[in-house]
Amino acid sequence: MRLREEGISKVDSFLTSVCQARRLSLGEIGAYEGRSLIAGWEFHVQAGLAARRLRVVLDSRFPFSLPNFFLVDRPEFLTWPHIEEDGRLCLRASNKVNKPDRPAEIVGVLLGQAADLLCASESRSNEGDFRMEFYSYWNRSVEHDALEVYSLLKTEGPSRLVRVWRGESRSVVGESEEAVLTWQRHRFGNLPQFQSTDAACFLWLPQALIPSQYPQTAGDIYRLAEMTSGGKQLIEQFSRKGQSPFYFILGADSGNGPCLAALKTQPSVTADIRGRRRNRRLNGFRPGKIPPSVTASRLFSSSSSAARLKVNRVDSAWIHGRGHDPHHATLSGKRVLIVGCGSVGAPIAQQLIMSGVGHLDVIDPEVLTSANVGRHPLGTEYVGQNKAIALAENLQRNYPHATIRGFGISYEEFILQEASSTRDADLIVCATAEWEIEKLLNLQHILGEVPQTILYTWTEPHACAGHAVLLTSTSPCFQCGMSLEGEARMTITKWPAGITQELFEPACGAVFQPYGPVELQGTISVASSLALDSLLGKQTTSIHRVWAGPQSLLVDAGGTWTEAWLEGHPERLRGGFQEELEWTKDELCPACGRNDIGAVFTSESEIPSKVLYSPRGSLTT
Repeated sequence: MRLREEGISKVDSFLTSVCQARRLSLGEIGAYEGRSLIAGWEFHVQAGLAARRLRVVLDSRFPFSLPNFFLVDRPEFLTWPHIEEDGRLCLRASNKVNKPDRPAEIVGVLLGQAADLLCASESRSNEGDFRMEFYSYWNRSVEHDALEVYSLLKTEGPSRLVRVWRGESRSVVGESEEAVLTWQRHRFGNLPQFQSTDAACFLWLPQALIPSQYPQTAGDIYRLAEMTSGGKQLIEQFSRKGQSPFYFILGADSGNGPCLAALKTQPSVTADIRGRRRNRRLNGFRPGKIPPSVTASRLFSSSSSAARLKVNRVDSAWIHGRGHDPHHATLSGKRVLIVGCGSVGAPIAQQLIMSGVGHLDVIDPEVLTSANVGRHPLGTEYVGQNKAIALAENLQRNYPHATIRGFGISYEEFILQEASSTRDADLIVCATAEWEIEKLLNLQHILGEVPQTILYTWTEPHACAGHAVLLTSTSPCFQCGMSLEGEARMTITKWPAGITQELFEPACGAVFQPYGPVELQGTISVASSLALDSLLGKQTTSIHRVWAGPQSLLVDAGGTWTEAWLEGHPERLRGGFQEELEWTKDELCPACGRNDIGAVFTSESEIPSKVLYSPRGSLTT
């Protein structure tokens, strides 16, 4: 309160002495509804040839908020850029106040910006700002309850016919009927109304429009079409294929990237009657032989109003990086297969989809239980459902532009039923930490049945450390760093002998470790980032990425770092970092270092001539 009163006094002194301002009454301040204003002043400022009344008003957060500037003598809204409906000027200052004890200095800087803005507006030299910030102005001109258009379109020319699904509260436009309906089904389910689409017209304009150019009627849109390359022929084609109400999407480069707008037109009854009368007067035209130009001019005439609609971009490029992610084009075409949808595999799947991976298959035969929910992306809503299928459905609804499939079966069943899916994957992530699955996948890799890169990931006890091993070739293989029993030869944590690291539920075989999702984040991060490095071609050789958790986590769990991990690296004692190591080849590896591949298995009956399983569970060629 003291800072506020002192600040108001300093601003009052500055404005009354320098600008000959007068203090606003409470009634004048209260006229600006919804802004919580507490004090204000009015004075005249010279903008070009005219002197205009300007107000400086402070809100209830002052001096930790910036002063507001309002233009009293102003033209109609959307005549000048950067001026809101109630006259507030949108200045270039950030929202951060670095000098709350020097408010008069802040007012002086902003006053200079306000004068510059008014002069530029008077001279029309800043008219291009309407194009640079197109969405701000177009969306302000849209009716509050107007239908919203979701766009899957490529934001580039040329002008073309596209497809639209029309609903009561939203419409969806895309390049093809398949793209539109697939997105709808991914987002809302396979509902009966998602069966067909109609034609829409996408006009790619030479530049973004300014408010004075916003179409008011269908005739205005027709004239815009005539300004685009091939637009006149396109709109005539649209008049034959489209159905009322007619949807138009306008696209252009704003200077800050591409922008989209939408309009909906519907010929009025009067226009239809006049059109039929006119058609009867068109001598020489047989029924059904009216020239397209005549049909188009009747449908899209100035007698039909154009309703402006807001466009909400939901295409993949916009979702992932607002059209500026340099990796989007690559990731959107990648296919990833994740084996294991537990507390590590499921978050990795989520991270990859959020990063822009376009195709994902997830596999897990297990059902989500209430005990899983504490460290799994899926909540109680999905308890009792298969992990993979539920995860795929959840991600598919949230990211309908991607293609995500879930398989509630074992990996052995998957490679029999979906062999092509295994071959088509660009990367396979194994997050099961189950040696039998890891061993099978590793042997498939060696034998060439799975030629693509594989990433294995697992945690050490209590998630105090985590590992991600990327294998781009068959040598070294995964077995090179593992014992025949599936224990990693390289560990970085050590635990007291004779003390079990697992707890038991009151059920047969139900063992667990009570760590939470925060402890898992390090492992998830190293695995996800390594997967992306592989997909983007940043990591083209085999590598072992390790996460060492904070020392406090390790101490609380009762563990210590191994001597091998600390040897020569005293800085590793504190933990809390990741490091890359070499996954070295074992010259005596029973999988890739010897011809005796059977040494990997515990009995001769397990030795495959080709590592595939029949539905009966026996080995087969």
